[in-house]
Amino acid sequence: MISLCQYLFSVTNSRGLTRTLGELELCRDAGGGPFYRAGNSAVVFKIALDGKACALRCYTRRPPRLEAIYGDRLLRRELYVYRNGSSGEWTDVVLDLWREGETLHDRIARADRAEFARLAAAFDRLAARMTADEWAHGDLKPENLIVGPDGEIRPIDFDALYLPAFAGQRSAELGTAAFQHPSRTRDHFDARLDDFPAALIATALHALALDPALRTRYGTDDTLLIDPRRLPRDAALGEILALFEREGMAAEYRIARLLLAPTHALRGVDLLFARAAAERSGGAPAPAPEPPPELFVEEGLWGFRDPATGHTVIPPLYDCGFDFSEGLAAVRLGATWHFIDPAGRTELRCPGFDAVKPFRGGRAEARRGGQHLALDREGGVVELEY
Repeated sequence: MISLCQYLFSVTNSRGLTRTLGELELCRDAGGGPFYRAGNSAVVFKIALDGKACALRCYTRRPPRLEAIYGDRLLRRELYVYRNGSSGEWTDVVLDLWREGETLHDRIARADRAEFARLAAAFDRLAARMTADEWAHGDLKPENLIVGPDGEIRPIDFDALYLPAFAGQRSAELGTAAFQHPSRTRDHFDARLDDFPAALIATALHALALDPALRTRYGTDDTLLIDPRRLPRDAALGEILALFEREGMAAEYRIARLLLAPTHALRGVDLLFARAAAERSGGAPAPAPEPPPELFVEEGLWGFRDPATGHTVIPPLYDCGFDFSEGLAAVRLGATWHFIDPAGRTELRCPGFDAVKPFRGGRAEARRGGQHLALDREGGVVELEY
C-alpha cells in the first residue's frame, strides 16, 4: 500500500518521476498547497495539462478491473513513488477530466431550504438517468457526487463500477454501508446497485427541502438522515413518509417506501425517478387529454390513463382514487386524501380527513372526526347540517 504522504512527495517533486506526463503542473488550494481529494482507496490530484484541468487518480489500494473501467485513461507504470529515501516503484494512475464544483456532502452541510429543493431536483434528474442505465456506479454517496457550477450533480470515483461485461462476477467491494441496502453482499453485482442509494439520497434531500431541521434531529457525520442498518424501524424514514404523505408528494412517497424492499434492486424505481424529474423540469406540463384521464389499477395502486389511447397519464402511485370531476380527482396517498389536477399536480391537501367525495357543483363533501363537511376549490371548509 502506498500512502498519501508518499504520493504527495512524488507529485510535488515530479521532475523525472513520470513516464509520459512530464513535470506535473499542480493546481493549488487557497492555502497554497496541492489541491487534492482523498478517498478510501485513492487520492486525486488536480493538475493542469495542455490548458485543461485534469484529475490524476493515484491508488493507495488498487481495486480490480481498472483496465475495463477506464480504458486508455489508465496510464500503466506512469508515476514513480519512493517507498523510502532511495528506492520505490512505478505505479499505475488514471488521468481524467477534473469535475469542477464541490461534493454534495459539503454542499449539504451549508444548504438552506431553497438550496435543498434545488439539490433534490438536480439529483432526481441524475437518478432518472442512472437507474435506467445498464451500468451502475457501485458506491453512490454524497462524497462521490459533485455539484457543478451549473447546479447539476455528476458522479465521480468509478472504481466500483458495474458494466454489462462484468455479469456473473462478484463485487470487489460493498460500497459505503450508510448508503447501501443491508442485504447487499459481494454476490450482488449488477446494474441495479444504484437503486437503493439513489432512493435514499433523493428521499433525504426532498425531506430536507420540506424541513431542514430534520438534519439536526437525524443527521450524523456518517449518514444522511436514514440509516439503512436501522430499517425497517428507522425513525427518520417514518417521519419522512408522513411528511410526503401530508404534502401529496406521490412519487417521492413511493420512492421512500421502496427503501423497505427486501433486496437492493428496487422494482420500478427508474419510472418513479422519471416521474419525479419530470414534475420539476420547469417546462409546461403536457396537455391533459379530453375527455379527462380515467382510473386504472396496477399491482394494487391507482393511476390514470388516456381513455382514447390507453397511455398512462399519471402513473399508479395512489392507494385509492376517484375519477376526475370538475377538473380534479380525489386520491388517497397512504392514509391522506388529496385532490390532483389532470397533470397529477396536488391542488388540495386534506390531511386528517377520513373520507372525501368528488367535486359536485363547486364543492366536495368530506368527513373528519365525525363531522360532515364540504370543501371548496380553494380548500375552504364548512360544516354541513341536515
